[in-house]
Parts: sequence; structure tokens; C-alpha cells
Amino acid sequence: MCACAVSVSLLPSNFGPMWVLWRKETFALLYSLTAYLVWGIFLVGTGLFVWVFSGGVVQTGAAELDAFFSVAPWFLLFLAPALTMRSFAEEFRTGSYELLATAPLSRWEIVLGKYLAVATVLAFALVPTGVFYLSIAWLAQPRWAVDHGAIQGAYIGLFGLGLALAALGIWASASTVHTIIAFLLGLFWGFVMLVGLEFASELPLGRPLQELLAQLSLMEHYRSVSRGVVDSRDGVYFLSVIAGGLLLAHFQLSRRHP
Repeated sequence: MCACAVSVSLLPSNFGPMWVLWRKETFALLYSLTAYLVWGIFLVGTGLFVWVFSGGVVQTGAAELDAFFSVAPWFLLFLAPALTMRSFAEEFRTGSYELLATAPLSRWEIVLGKYLAVATVLAFALVPTGVFYLSIAWLAQPRWAVDHGAIQGAYIGLFGLGLALAALGIWASASTVHTIIAFLLGLFWGFVMLVGLEFASELPLGRPLQELLAQLSLMEHYRSVSRGVVDSRDGVYFLSVIAGGLLLAHFQLSRRHP
């Protein structure tokens, strides 16, 4: 985590106001206990599924990362709202948002600055899992003979999924003054988008509605990208969820501070 903080500190400090906020929020996250816990739980938890638990590399003898990409979304479902829960809720509770609101920043710059800080920490959390990728490729027979396209596509999908869940978490944090409620709201909306819509698509609601609900599911598009073929429709979907979450966060700030 310290190396990540150093890499951020090497960036120029004479950016615009939004990037100053991004830098400040990124440092706050990187030096918080929450970030250490999030990173540790994600790496250790997914590592156990890759190497130790049933279905992992040791059990199956297969040089693949299916176990990692199957469980990683569930870890992100909890970890994304854990990172975002204090973004606005804590500032509302302490009254420090009043100072931020008077700074030379628009509401959009505030929302984006905080969101990009969380996105940065999520990216730092994914980077060390590249060790799994390199290890699997090294163990493959012949060496390096793995489906690189599928693995790289799955990483793109996983990062897109994390960004979407983070946007929903930012919205949740902007909706309350309580960090625990912000976490639970982010978890709820993330669960709805990740598996709730997919579950609803299997109900007898008529084929058109079933297909619509399936297409609105985060998991559906994550699986699509994980096959190694990055479709522009999946990219548009992830960007739409991110934009929707941030737009709702902006709306909540407008209601609280017209």
C-alpha cells in the first residue's frame, strides 16, 4: 500500500481542483485501515479459492483462473461499498462537506474526484492478482500456454464491474449521513444489479421482460467480457451504470445543498 501511495505522490501537485481532490481522497484511502483490510481480504480470499479450496489449481490440476474470476465479483460486491461508504456520509456527519461545498469545485468535480479516488484504489487492489496470472501461465504445459485473451478480457470485465459497483456505492454514500447505512445501501444496490436482475429474469414474466432484465444484469455483461471478446455493448453498459450511479449521487448532493 505504501508503494501505491508513493506512486500517487509522484504525480504533479499543480493539477486542477478536481485532481487535487482526487489526490487528497486517494491518499486518505491509501492511509486508512479500511483500504488495508479491503486489499488484504480481497487478495487472501481470492488466493484461497485459486490455490487451496476445492475447484482451485491444486485440486483440479488445471492451469486456469476460473476460480478467481468466479469468486472475485462476490468479493467486490462487499469491498466496493466498504471503500465508498465514507466518501460523503462521513463528511455530512462531521459537517466538513460544508467546507468542501464552498471550495472552487462544482458538484460534478466533487463527485468525480471522490469516485476516481476509489477507482484508483480498486485498480491498485487488482494489480497484485497479476501474480495469479503469471503463476498459472508458468505452471501450464507447455509453459505460458494459457488462454491469454480470455484472462485479459476477464480482468477488463472485473475492473468494469468494480467501477460500476463503486459508482453505486458513491450514490449510496451521498444518500445518508451514516456510514454503515451507506455500506448497506451500496451492498443492496450492488446485489440487485449483480444477481437480483439475473434472478428476476428467470421468473415467468414473459420472454421480452426476461431478456430485458438479463441484459440489465451486471453479471451477464461481466460473463460476456470474461469470454475474451470485448463487445462494445458491454462497454456501453458498464459506462451507463457508472454514469447512472454518479448522476444519482449528483442529484442527492443537489437536494442536500441546493
